Amino acid sequence: KVEGEEVTGKDLTEVVSKMKGKEGTKVNITIIREGVDDPIDFTIVRQKINIPTIEHKMLDNDIGYIQILEFDEITVSQFNSAVNELEKMGIKGLVIDVRDNPGGSLDSVVNILDRLLPKCLVVYTEDKNKERENRYAKGPDKFDKPLVVLINGKSASASEIFAGAIQDYKTGTIVGTTSFGKGIVQQVIPLTDGTAVKLTVSKYYTPKGRNIHGTGIVPDVEVELADELKQMVTIPTEKDNQLQKAIEILKEQIDNIK
Repeated sequence: KVEGEEVTGKDLTEVVSKMKGKEGTKVNITIIREGVDDPIDFTIVRQKINIPTIEHKMLDNDIGYIQILEFDEITVSQFNSAVNELEKMGIKGLVIDVRDNPGGSLDSVVNILDRLLPKCLVVYTEDKNKERENRYAKGPDKFDKPLVVLINGKSASASEIFAGAIQDYKTGTIVGTTSFGKGIVQQVIPLTDGTAVKLTVSKYYTPKGRNIHGTGIVPDVEVELADELKQMVTIPTEKDNQLQKAIEILKEQIDNIK
């Protein structure tokens, strides 16, 4: 609940809008937590926070792992720091995990692709009048080690721009299940009464001209997450069959380089 109003099953955007407010004010929420019989009430003071959007670690066999939780303004610097740290540790291959990533800032994903790709077109948008806007990675460097990107049915929007560009340029292998399929650009137009209209203004396309709205990014290697793992909030690395497949692919590619 938010301020006593039941929000179970409601659109996430609507729920978040009810929780947001002026910094320093309070909001009352009620949650159900696994293992606790009764609902729990919290009173939270609203404030600006920078949530970590990147998690990274070194796996066995000198393989780095970076999970991108969403594409926010702060994600770019967090991502670059993670890559730099892993490279200092001597990674020979990298897994980038955008499973369950709902998307976010277009600028953020373009700037992150700039760290991985040479100077090239990474995405373009086209409106109803066929007016086109191109977005480029500005190079000049590219990530020069074996790369795997993990996606699933909850990878959407900016995550699909990311995976689509990597796939089109064959910079890495896409592993997992077909992504959500949100290939449209939406704009929020404020109205004078304080409400707003969210309007679809254009479609976005991968570098090779694919609009994946309604179809998604199809992985190069399809691996369905094991049924017993689908309800787990945190999946141990050794049990994550999609991640293990990514590691297997990277180990083979690393061995071929040797």
